[in-house]
Amino acid sequence: MDLIEKFDAKGASGAAYHVEVYQTPIDRAEANALPGPKMYRLADGRALDPHSEDKLRIVQTGEKIYRI
Repeated sequence: MDLIEKFDAKGASGAAYHVEVYQTPIDRAEANALPGPKMYRLADGRALDPHSEDKLRIVQTGEKIYRI
């Protein structure tokens, strides 16, 4: 799993979060690999459920957060 992106987000309460996006390539052949699904997590490890590239939900709490 490769870290492919980091960005900041804010919740409706104004709380700030650091989001990390991971992706694992899917091996197709020796020289080719397709990008696999993205996995979004907070920097503290909590899982995120993406609703779009800019809107996510913290799975543990249900809080919606937005990319800033």
